[in-house]
Amino acid sequence: MTLRLGRHAIQMLQAARDAGEPTLIAQAEAMAMAVGFVLASRIQDGMPETD
Repeated sequence: MTLRLGRHAIQMLQAARDAGEPTLIAQAEAMAMAVGFVLASRIQDGMPETD
């Protein structure tokens, strides 16, 4: 599930960039950073949790 969350964050950021809306881009970047932080905090033994 955590990898799907990461993929979703990346897809939302790409869509925001494609739309060219600065506000959406900023929000998507903030969300992607937050998701990255959560995923990084779940890493155990150097490997992230898998689906």
